[in-house]
Amino acid sequence: MREIFRKQCLLIATAAIAAGSLGCGKFGGGASVVPEVTFVAAGGEAEGESSTASAEAGEVTYGSFTGRLVLTGTVPALPLIVKQGDNIKDKEVCAAVDVPDERLVVSADGGVANAFVYLAKAPKGGKAPAEASEPFMFDQKNCRFYPHSVVLPVNQVVRVLSNDAVAHNTHTYPAKNQSVNSGVAPMDRDGKLEIVYRKSESVPLAVKCDYHAWMNAWHLPLDHPYAAVTDENGAFSIADLPSGEHTFVVWHEAANGNFVQRKLAVEIKAGEVTDMKIDYPVDLLKL
Repeated sequence: MREIFRKQCLLIATAAIAAGSLGCGKFGGGASVVPEVTFVAAGGEAEGESSTASAEAGEVTYGSFTGRLVLTGTVPALPLIVKQGDNIKDKEVCAAVDVPDERLVVSADGGVANAFVYLAKAPKGGKAPAEASEPFMFDQKNCRFYPHSVVLPVNQVVRVLSNDAVAHNTHTYPAKNQSVNSGVAPMDRDGKLEIVYRKSESVPLAVKCDYHAWMNAWHLPLDHPYAAVTDENGAFSIADLPSGEHTFVVWHEAANGNFVQRKLAVEIKAGEVTDMKIDYPVDLLKL
């Protein structure tokens, strides 16, 4: 391409010289003709030119996405995982209270807790996640993990604590990150075990305790901030989304195949909040 431009310039310059020598005087006062040459870059836009349309098209505006994930149909009643007083391993701690089945936590009006709503990839024009100034505390009490579901930015330090007078271990099951399988001492309130996820995962990864088989949690490390976990009422909120159409993933551990929605299309408008009720048909459950 550069060779073509060079040859074109030589031809234009030669023509200009010829025009000046053969009759430039007829333009008056011996004036010469200087050709105007514009070099066009490979992308098709003139170098050095400013385009108002391009500038306007490149301006990023933001909106928000809020909503609720609601189970539709007859909600099944799940039995307790551990009933207070059960004769199980470490019963003095693990059976000190009732332990519910956290696979499906539903509010009185059908809101589903602990589901993930997120973008699989960082959107064009999106903002970077805020850098964490403090470690995230991942705890356990009465042989349950707290929180059950959480979104974490990549490179966030996660400290694993314990409020139990018995030993646990923390075993992660990532697809892209390095797995962790380490013991946690009784009543470790300092968090000697630290976990750092260096890569985004496409789906939440399981965290388990091999000593107490029912203990289970979910971590979703991402390299962008466009994700949320539904609260006890099934509600979620995701701010500062670039305006335009986005495709969200809605993931829940009790759904058959784990996906409530693989490709939920949502239109985000500048300066506005897009609110949506997401139906979760009970037929999708696999318990």
